[in-house]
Amino acid sequence: MVDPNFQTIGLVASLRDVSPRPTCDISFTFSDKTTGEKSELFAHKLILACGSPVFMAQFYGDIKEEKDSIPVEDSSIEAFKVFLDVLYNKEVPLKDMDFQFLGEFFYLADKYHLHLLKNFIVREVSSRKIVVEEVLEAAKVAEIFAPLEEFSNSLHQICSSFVRDNPERVLEVFEDEEVGEDSSPILHRLMARASRSKPKPPPVPVCKNCKHDPCLNGQKLTKKNFVAGAFISWVNGPNDPSSRTAVACDHSMVSYHLGNWDEDQYNQEYRKPFGVLMYMCN
Repeated sequence: MVDPNFQTIGLVASLRDVSPRPTCDISFTFSDKTTGEKSELFAHKLILACGSPVFMAQFYGDIKEEKDSIPVEDSSIEAFKVFLDVLYNKEVPLKDMDFQFLGEFFYLADKYHLHLLKNFIVREVSSRKIVVEEVLEAAKVAEIFAPLEEFSNSLHQICSSFVRDNPERVLEVFEDEEVGEDSSPILHRLMARASRSKPKPPPVPVCKNCKHDPCLNGQKLTKKNFVAGAFISWVNGPNDPSSRTAVACDHSMVSYHLGNWDEDQYNQEYRKPFGVLMYMCN
């Protein structure tokens, strides 16, 4: 998962981990809100600036940051460290993160304008199949990060889908939560949201050959409806049992192979104009 607006150097990344000084020229400090314990992360201004336009403006803009140590109060050190890993082009397994951590991670991606990273996080959330034990916690996280609409909405969506598709399982959550507890309003809002959500419509069946609905059997190939791999035949041509498989096209010609329906290997490639070939779907 790498944002295409930056390039990094593996050697520099390893130096940050193994020997942060003297190569690092910026640090981020953290203070544990419970214990007051201080901690610090080191980095290179140039690497961060190449990865984020916010860091670019902060370190090299007209009003640049002169300090070499920046206190961070809106992120945990754990989330910020993973965020730095992304800027250093390291592999970051989103599938191993819980929803709370993904929310913190999305916040940093939004703050530092890493739009591709935000898309990856939303896609990860949307792809998850939650279980009944996760529903309440996921709904809480969605409300905590409500200002981050893309993230919050994706989390609300998978919660609503679960509630809508598993009403009996949701009753288990109500049985475990006493009325009047902090989670009770969240549960009721979740139920209300689920009742308003609509299930996704079933996929529209399409022809396996021409990939269209309705099927294009017998219709001429055009540049607009061309499908690579589809079986085709002559228009008003000889009635032969052999099939032809379209492989490519340009502005006026179709390239195809000759072959039988069950063959995986084809012989010589041929080219004909669009107007003499049609789809052969059944």
